[in-house]
Amino acid sequence: MMNMKNWLLAVAVGLSAGFGATALASEWKELKIGIEPGYAPFEYKNAEGEIVGFDPDVMARVCEKLQAKCVWVEQSFDSLIPALTARKITLIHSSMQITPQREKVLAFSRPIYGIPTQLMARKDSGLLPTVESLKGKRVGALQGSTQETYAKKQWGSNGVTIISYQDQNQTFADLTAGRIDAAIIEKPNGQSGFLNRPEGSDFAFLGEPITDDAALTGEIAIGLRKSDSKLKQAIDAALSELQQDGSMANIAEKYFKPGEVDLKNVKQ
Repeated sequence: MMNMKNWLLAVAVGLSAGFGATALASEWKELKIGIEPGYAPFEYKNAEGEIVGFDPDVMARVCEKLQAKCVWVEQSFDSLIPALTARKITLIHSSMQITPQREKVLAFSRPIYGIPTQLMARKDSGLLPTVESLKGKRVGALQGSTQETYAKKQWGSNGVTIISYQDQNQTFADLTAGRIDAAIIEKPNGQSGFLNRPEGSDFAFLGEPITDDAALTGEIAIGLRKSDSKLKQAIDAALSELQQDGSMANIAEKYFKPGEVDLKNVKQ
């Protein structure tokens, strides 16, 4: 008969190698996923009106492993957490960074990726991501984002006007029209959602990535209710499998140029 020590060892090996996401999948027939689909290349709508992007592709693979149906629930970014706490959705997967403030109300999956934040403005504006350069200017930010929090905290109280937008595409439209002077934005979204388009030809990222606040160098993960510990365990197992077998890197190659995102290693 197996003694207790050997039994515990067998369980540990099984948890690390055999009891993956599929083994944990049982009670989730449908996952309602809160998403703000105006944030290319992470989540956006194609010409057919379908929600596509890096995050939906990753989530589709997670749902597959959990043998659950993905149901996308469109929300403005700032309404995602209220919708989750009100149980209108099961989880959030919309390029949401892990922050101490959010961790007070949410549980997060293992980190999936990290992305740099930069200032975007007209190429000839001479603007830089500093209070001295932006004083008297109008800077756009996505409402509810860590970029908005940073801009209000670091710049808003020092003579810079921060304009918040529920839809990032609205930020781009106002930047083009000259209603704002600059935008603080996650680099891949700015590149794919604006700079790669004809209307973005006169604009560029100015200055270096903003790294003087930990919130802007944080990690992106799936947000869940703290009470859903079993679902978190299943999602973590699925993400681990996607990271280990190279699927995550393959999905990233569809949407990002080398160096645009930092795919997180599996945490043991």
